[in-house]
Amino acid sequence: MQDIRERKTKSGLRGVTRFYAVQVLYQSEMQGKPLDAFIKNASPSIDVILSEDVTISGIDVDFFKTLLDTIKEHLAEIDEIISKNMSDKWKIDRLDKVMKNILRLGTAELLYLKEIPANVVFNEYIEISKAFFEKDDVSFVNGLLNTISKL
Repeated sequence: MQDIRERKTKSGLRGVTRFYAVQVLYQSEMQGKPLDAFIKNASPSIDVILSEDVTISGIDVDFFKTLLDTIKEHLAEIDEIISKNMSDKWKIDRLDKVMKNILRLGTAELLYLKEIPANVVFNEYIEISKAFFEKDDVSFVNGLLNTISKL
């Protein structure tokens, strides 16, 4: 198993927090559990599973709460923006749930957390998508977030 301190430095606490936020959105959707429950239980010592071999203890709780609060507050707008910027053949409900939540979080950061540079958002969500998807899907995330960033 990789040294936790080395991984935390490499990926950054916010990167791990984003990864965890994707997992939480997925879990919330699959279990029908409200985001408030996850926000309430957020802790700086939460274990985040990055892969079979890598688990990191710790997230940026304030950033996590900001991400989830932004999703809660703007979910309908975010989904509409994603849908409008996809091919006419695709609707957001047809997307893989992990993909949909990566796009939701990336869109939320691009549109509502303006203090975070767009290139940071692209890089973070591209890296997260690489953990779950093949090259074409990663390119889809990049292209769609790039389009949304220009709105």
